Amino acid sequence: MDTSVFEKYLFGKANRGDIILVEYPSTYPVEEFSWSFLIPALVERGGVVIGDFFGIGDLMFRKYTRKVSGKGYSKIIELIKEIKIVKIGPGSASYGEVIEEVVPVYDSHSFLKNYHMVVNKMTHFPTKPEYFVTFGIALYVHFGGDEAVKAILTSISTIPLEEWVGIHFINVDILSREHVAMLEEMASMVFYISKDGLIVKKGGEAFDSGGG
Repeated sequence: MDTSVFEKYLFGKANRGDIILVEYPSTYPVEEFSWSFLIPALVERGGVVIGDFFGIGDLMFRKYTRKVSGKGYSKIIELIKEIKIVKIGPGSASYGEVIEEVVPVYDSHSFLKNYHMVVNKMTHFPTKPEYFVTFGIALYVHFGGDEAVKAILTSISTIPLEEWVGIHFINVDILSREHVAMLEEMASMVFYISKDGLIVKKGGEAFDSGGG
């Protein structure tokens, strides 16, 4: 996939505090995009923390590493030494340093408490990460329904992530149209990736009303 358009938006237009969605269908091998391009690029630009819901990030990592060998494999093993992980729910996290383990909750109060704990830990790193990436958040929303979306919205509106750019991979095939729309409304930029390439769904040039 040609990643130049995504790079132009992410590294040329995104600001700290922005929420970016990367939507994909369930049949798309998102591990190719995330581990061959995005994660290495983010590590080079100042570090990354990954929020891994239900071990989906680990699953993606394992699927990717099965396909690489030689120098490519050695490079990815060196890369993961720089990655920090917030592990949310069951599943493995074998591709970095786990800095926190969180039990998935769906009521807003408990989610906000966990959210604050993670944000507080990240802000006290000697070197603050510039990017926060999540895998598997669509599963969290699928399992929790409206309450899960409400918990996310409450936390984001109460404690905005102004210190870094948030990039969230969303499997849209497992969510209702309404839940996808709610997540998109929160986001500054929305991309859709598939076997046909990449589409910018939100985050283009602002609309000019023609006012003086």
